[in-house]
Parts: sequence; C-alpha cells; structure tokens
Amino acid sequence: MRISCEVLVSNRKLPSLNLGNKRTGTQSSLGIGRLPGSKPDVSSLFIHLCTAQNKQGTKYKVVENIERVFTKYVAEGKFTIRFKEPAHDLCVKADPVLAKTFLQTLKLGIQNKDIAKLHLSNLAPIKQSQVEKPKTKLVIESKQEYPITTAFPYTLESLKVNNVQLNRVENRIMKLKKLHSLNLNHNIIKELPTKMNEMHCLVNLHLSFNNITCISHQLFSGRLSHTLQMLDLSNNKIEYLPHTLGQLHSLVSLKLDGNILHKLPISLGKLTRLKYLTASKNKLVELPATLSNLRLESMDVFGNPFSSPLGIVRNNIKGVPSLKEIASTQCVQRGLCPTAADIPATLVEYLQAWLKCLCGKICYESHILACITLNLQLVASGLVLGNVFQTTAPALATLCSQKCFDKFSKT
Repeated sequence: MRISCEVLVSNRKLPSLNLGNKRTGTQSSLGIGRLPGSKPDVSSLFIHLCTAQNKQGTKYKVVENIERVFTKYVAEGKFTIRFKEPAHDLCVKADPVLAKTFLQTLKLGIQNKDIAKLHLSNLAPIKQSQVEKPKTKLVIESKQEYPITTAFPYTLESLKVNNVQLNRVENRIMKLKKLHSLNLNHNIIKELPTKMNEMHCLVNLHLSFNNITCISHQLFSGRLSHTLQMLDLSNNKIEYLPHTLGQLHSLVSLKLDGNILHKLPISLGKLTRLKYLTASKNKLVELPATLSNLRLESMDVFGNPFSSPLGIVRNNIKGVPSLKEIASTQCVQRGLCPTAADIPATLVEYLQAWLKCLCGKICYESHILACITLNLQLVASGLVLGNVFQTTAPALATLCSQKCFDKFSKT
C-alpha cells in the first residue's frame, strides 16, 4: 500500500531546543509494508516515508510505536500519525479516497487481521516519478494522446481535449473532483449528460464547435448552478435553451454564437452577475425583455432577424390567481428556498420558474406575454446589434397587468 501525498514531518523535540519545524509539506510517497521474508504479523509492519531527496526512505515501526492517529479532517484528505520513537508527527495531505484507504489498511495491520492478504509495500526505494508533484493541467490535441486504458490524474484542475472526435462527456471526466476548467471544443459531442450538474467545482466550461442540439433542463441545477462562471456553447446546433439557465447564479460570461436559436429564455434576466453575452448569427426573432435587469459590459447579437411584431402575444390574466401561484409568489418575495425534502419535487421546479414583470412584481401563470421595444443601450455599455445606428430590438416581456402593458409598450 503506497500513496502519493504531501507530508510535513514535525519533530516534537525541536521546540525544547529552541529550534523550529518546517511549515510546509513536501511531495512524498507514503507506504505501509513489510520486508520480504519477514513474518506476516504486526511486528514486521513499517510506515515508509520517501521523498525526492530521500528515495531510500525513512521507516517507522508500527507495533507499539504509534501514539495516536488524528483523523478529524480525513474527509478533506488530511490526517496526522504521531510516533513515539522517533518523536515525529507525520502531517499528511492526500486525496480523500486514498487517505481513507491508507488509514483502513493501517487499522487492519495494527489489529493483526489477515496481514498476509493486505496489499502492502515491500519497502523498496521509490522511483522519481512517485514523488513528482501531481499533474494539475492536461492538454490533449490528438487521438493518439487521448488515454484509453489509463485514468485521468485525479488531481487535474484544468483539462483540454480538442480535435479527438470525442462523442460524449465521459463519466471519468465528470468524476474529477478538483476540475475547475473543462475545454472540449472541436469534437462531435451531441448531448450533455445531466450528471455534469454534480461536478464539484467547475468554473469554466467550453463546448464550442460540437454537434450539441439540445440541453436538458437538469443540467443547470445542482452544484454547477453555484460554481459555473463561464459557459461557451457557440457553434453548435442548439435550437432551445431551458429556463433553468437562470439558475446559474455565478455566471459572468455566456457565448451562444453560431447556433439556430429562435429565442432566449426569459430567465436570462435572473443572471445578475452576467457581464458578457454573445448570441450573434442565430435566428433570434426577439430578445427577452428581462435583459433590462442586467448591466452588461458587452453584448453582441449581430446577424439575427429580430422580426417579431409588437403587441400582445398571449393574455393569461383570468381573474383571481390560483392558491399555488399566490403561495409561490410569497415564497420568492420572502426569500424562501424549500427543497425536495420539504415539498414535492414538482413544486420545487414550479417555484423556481418564476418570472418578473418589468415593474418588479413576481408572476407565474397569471400574466400578459407581449412584444415590446427594448433599448439595448440601457443594457450594455458595448453593443453590437446591426448597423451603427440601430440600438433597439423587439423583446418578449412578462407583464403582470394591462396597466403595465400600456405603460411599457409606450416606453
């Protein structure tokens, strides 16, 4: 049993000699093993610590020599082993899964359970590759470079896979818990798995020049809704974007150029942190009027027809709103966010599908859907629309009443 990790060796006797310990760990290889030919019991077990400077390693006897093991932060991959002789503390930082496996092996060894069956190290000197710093960035730009039989390093923070004819986002990519930047441009991906919404810390997602046609409404929920800041879906074949796009609360940059979009979701106006929006060369007949809620630094919607006629599209105001709508409106206004553990999952989805009138009132079913004129100079500091004199476009607005329609259709 041997893991790659970062280890800080703290000598407990140094402070009494007015000497200080190092404060940073060293990339190391930490193993549990026994010498070849020794008895298969706890008396022959050693913990073997190797570094680039000491490939032979230091051996710490296990039997009656471990004073304590500190595991409070093992869920984060951190633990400390305190030895009696020498008076050393090994402060370890590793992948959480490897850390738990290492400690489980150590526990079984101390309990003297089936030591002959444990996967133990032979305490031999290590190779240089075993103490190299874990890879955090990987770029693959040809089929020959793409790993088929080997796994991606679990330490990856940035992964770029271009021009390899990749037709799906593999599960082993989605399991990279430290990945914050994923670039899969120039492949042949047709759909995105909903499991991507559980990627732990993904910040940048690049998917341009693929064959994506549609996107599941579940993709923009889960952990992804809190972490994603940059989304590039340009140059695909997307016809429709789900309303859950508005759940990407941290999104700063959105690229949708070169698709076949006819409309953008009204929920786009919920992306209050959005600063850069490009949707050029689509088939947009109108924009969502909720864009008036945003203050963009740049916006490019050049090459769209914007052909929707002005006026009421649909009038859904029919007397008194339903009790469900009234209760949902109150939840949104009060900032309540019940989950599927509190209310049925269908009601959670309904609750998140709220719309806002241009006057600021929350709407669900009871509203007027109308096409009005939107001055995009009030939305973006930098604007690319049509000719240099064009600053307005038709926009689909959700309005809470006839009074609001009369007001905003004239403004």
